[in-house]
Amino acid sequence: MTLIFDMASSGTAHFEVVDSAVRGLSKVQSYIEHGMNDVIEVALDLAENGGEVEGSIRELETMMKEYVSMDINLQEYDKAVTAVVQQMKQQDAMADYDVKGELERELQELATAGASPDTDSHEKVLELKEKLWQLQNPGSEMPSQPAEGNPAANDGDEPMISQVEVSTKCPISQAEMVDPVKNRVCGHSYERNAVAAFMKQRHGARCPVTSCNNTQPLMQKNLADDSALKLMIERKNRQAGRKGN
Repeated sequence: MTLIFDMASSGTAHFEVVDSAVRGLSKVQSYIEHGMNDVIEVALDLAENGGEVEGSIRELETMMKEYVSMDINLQEYDKAVTAVVQQMKQQDAMADYDVKGELERELQELATAGASPDTDSHEKVLELKEKLWQLQNPGSEMPSQPAEGNPAANDGDEPMISQVEVSTKCPISQAEMVDPVKNRVCGHSYERNAVAAFMKQRHGARCPVTSCNNTQPLMQKNLADDSALKLMIERKNRQAGRKGN
């Protein structure tokens, strides 16, 4: 992450340049998110086709964790840049400002305050495992994470995972989803038309999932295509069709 360091090497505060770099970070974040979704799609494709794919799936899991590490590091960098930008706004626009020094200081503080990133518990790593499990074991629940202090319950080299069931039913309409969208804030998915009607009828309503702790109201800007879940639903329907023939 040397972009802003290079642009600010003169020590002069150029807010427009740094602000442009901040927007660039958002683009990188988007690329990482697309990369993580691509890993899920490829893994599901491999699992659906069957055959000796265990090695390839493990490689994709490793790739997902690398994306997750980049995502975590980028978020920390973004926090540091945002803090420096706020400081710059409070300075005289023509005053000398050690952007590089301040950014390094912010990054050091974040590194000191934070722990090593836990990639195994990241939502995208769990999503990959959940969807693979549902594809390979339809209707079955994933194994529960062993209780803390009981490592013997995990008898393999696989990371311990939480018990999560991926639902293909919309929590609003209770019908099988066809065109799901995901709430970026809490991670829950809904049928596109159902949540659009729900938000129109109940302005300011929160996520309709009963157990959801998200206190923010549903907003269109927080909804994104859930392409991985859509592919999973399509695969599930194809498998059901083959069994019915």
